[in-house]
Amino acid sequence: MTIIQCPVCQQALKISSTSWYCENNHQFDIAKQGYCNLLLANQKKSANPGDDRQMLEARHRFLNTGFYQPVVDCMTELVQQHISKPRHIIDIGCGEGYYLSALQQSLLKTGCQFYGTDISKDALKIAGREHKSISWFVAAARRQPFLDHSVDLALNIFAPGDFTEIKRLLHPGGHLLLTVAGDNHLQSLRELIYDQVKPHQPERFLQHVVEDFELIADKSCQFELQLEDNSAVRNLLQMTPYYWQADKARRESIENLQCLSTPVNFQFYLLQARQGQDPRITND
Repeated sequence: MTIIQCPVCQQALKISSTSWYCENNHQFDIAKQGYCNLLLANQKKSANPGDDRQMLEARHRFLNTGFYQPVVDCMTELVQQHISKPRHIIDIGCGEGYYLSALQQSLLKTGCQFYGTDISKDALKIAGREHKSISWFVAAARRQPFLDHSVDLALNIFAPGDFTEIKRLLHPGGHLLLTVAGDNHLQSLRELIYDQVKPHQPERFLQHVVEDFELIADKSCQFELQLEDNSAVRNLLQMTPYYWQADKARRESIENLQCLSTPVNFQFYLLQARQGQDPRITND
């Protein structure tokens, strides 16, 4: 049974060889790269929302080099330890699909279905081209194309998320894996950009979820990132918002570096949707 929801009438969507469609004859074509655009015109705030192509391509090059493999290992370990027999896993703000694809590889024998959403078409062109066994959809964080209470695990990794919407998607007892910047994440890089560097405050994200979610586990992934060639340094800078926030002189100075050492710090929070909210759930 499909869990994909029509963005127009909220009925379930079915898939054909070329499109997704609902019983009310709303139809959404599948692009040649494999993704489907379910973002309605009135949900867009610009002609081409989301991360731009330069940022996405830089991130794609950087991540595929394996620099963030410890982050992948931490993510998959948390999921495997705490979540049993998931059927539907989604990644909200999936970008080019690196983390979702890595999780899929670790759960290949479970029969789980994987779905990624992002507001950027350019992101999903990369994701669809690289990872054809995952379903990809253009959608806004506040209006996800999934039926109520249909999802077992939602990933939200360094991306905008709407916790009210995520709660709608998860069945009671479903999980959210929230991943944010730890206090000293990329500090050496940030010190080259800003006169004053304030530590990130990952715990502030928990203030928004305490009513609807219970914290099950948290884990910090920390390591020193050693970049030893100019292309890796440039890719790291260009894949972050810091590229646009740095003034021209500082940006050019970083882009000319032949090496860089900086701490990486990802903070993982595994949260569970509080139960007792759905009348379909019984104690049998």
